[in-house]
Amino acid sequence: MTPFEHLSVLVSIVIGLGIAHLLSSAHRLVQARDRVRPYWLSLMWAGLILVTQIEWWWATFEYREQMQWNFFYFLFMLLSPIALYLAAAFVLPDVEPGVTYDLREYYYGTRRWLFSILALNPALDAVRRAFEAGSILNVGASTNAIAAVLIASLAVSDREAHHAVLTLAVTALFGVFLVSAALQLTG
Repeated sequence: MTPFEHLSVLVSIVIGLGIAHLLSSAHRLVQARDRVRPYWLSLMWAGLILVTQIEWWWATFEYREQMQWNFFYFLFMLLSPIALYLAAAFVLPDVEPGVTYDLREYYYGTRRWLFSILALNPALDAVRRAFEAGSILNVGASTNAIAAVLIASLAVSDREAHHAVLTLAVTALFGVFLVSAALQLTG
């Protein structure tokens, strides 16, 4: 077993737990649909977090050839899946029997935690990319740093227009990234 194969097990477990939590939360909301008032931003971010978890797991495969690992670098790499798990836990409420849920109220009530934690993912990726490239001027590092600031701004703003515009912008940018990565236009 290579070091990557060994270390990727824990990464996969954390990502898998985050996906399972998100899917379970979505299932419980559907089951309680008569007691749930939906809100498009909550649902959009739940979808974005799900796709981000899958993409992050997929992207870690690029490290399969890396033979030199140390505990601290691995711990640093593990912080992103942990942040994604926590974001998955915050994005939708834990549904309890007999309780009514307003997803708009929940979204703005948890926005500080959700977006502070979620902003860690591109911030950590910016640091990793800058370190690997030897410069913060690396395109991937710079765009991730900008994404981290934009997402973090959602933690402090309660303006719906701000959330709507940035959510659509982040979704579009992430879509462009996914397509360009699939076509191998980005590194």
